[in-house]
Amino acid sequence: CSGCGSCGGVGMAATTMASSRLARVPVYMLRKSNGKLLDDYASRPQTPTTLRQMYELGMRTNYEKILLGAQFLHAELPIRLAHRVKELENLPYDLNNMPSVVKVRQLYENSFQDLVERKRPEDEEEEELFTDLLVRIRSRHDDVHKLMAKGVMELKSESGRGANDLKIHDFLDRFYRSRIGIRTLISHQADMRYSRKGYVGIINPVCKPEVIVRDAAQAVHSIAYRTYGDCPEVQLHGKTSLQFPYIEGHIFFCLFELLKNSIRATMETHGNNVHIPPVKVVIADGNEDVTLKISDEGGGIPRSEMENVWTYLFTTAEIPPEKLMEIEEKSRHGGVGCDPIAGFG
Repeated sequence: CSGCGSCGGVGMAATTMASSRLARVPVYMLRKSNGKLLDDYASRPQTPTTLRQMYELGMRTNYEKILLGAQFLHAELPIRLAHRVKELENLPYDLNNMPSVVKVRQLYENSFQDLVERKRPEDEEEEELFTDLLVRIRSRHDDVHKLMAKGVMELKSESGRGANDLKIHDFLDRFYRSRIGIRTLISHQADMRYSRKGYVGIINPVCKPEVIVRDAAQAVHSIAYRTYGDCPEVQLHGKTSLQFPYIEGHIFFCLFELLKNSIRATMETHGNNVHIPPVKVVIADGNEDVTLKISDEGGGIPRSEMENVWTYLFTTAEIPPEKLMEIEEKSRHGGVGCDPIAGFG
């Protein structure tokens, strides 16, 4: 992220809370008691936070810096959550009333309430309790991205409108950027509190793309061998010695998903051949940015589908996202598992 603030801004450095909370505080009670408070927070601007700021805050961590970070999040997170609640209340095409979207809104409302009920931390004990609350909130929201995808599928089933609608697409862009920002801020604070050796909060000062590529490739290899009994080689090219401060998990997630796509396409195109062409990853170091390029010989995407490439829930897999979601839900409850190399798009 560039730190421009449009995503709730995270770019370079600053166990599920029992579901009984949802049962104990019904949404209508929350709105009655905290509706005006939520409106007040939603009217406040978010504070852009860059990765550089987070990095500088985490350098040479001491108690004062950890407390300062906790106090910032105590003020900032309710604002970000309130913005999302208000947007979730006013979605187009009745998307806000889809059952899964209602669940997401309830999660955000209750997390907002938990934060505004907690007083500003002023000492080490209060800071530790507050950070523990943040970790529980992060865990509570683990499945929000799946719930939101399910909500869009529910709308498509009911009205025919899907994620390729421009209004829905723009909302999902804002929502997921904000989600990444909130989770990054929480994770950075937690990692400052419970420090990992060699890290600055959530940031690795010597992040090495070459290492992350190999880790992601190994993870995808395991899936591919289970699925196809074989797997193309992943070759590394370019500046493999490159290192820089960054959040490894973000790079790993993108590489893992893209390599799954490349390896699936390659195997579906060349799986019966004696020679399976490799998937190539190039690490390029520019003057202002770093580029990781993945190329394969999997046959590409039909020109007629190109306009859908950047829309949510689009996939070239034979199994549509709706069916994948249904199969995954069954597998989570002891049913038949699904092919994990095909994602939801």
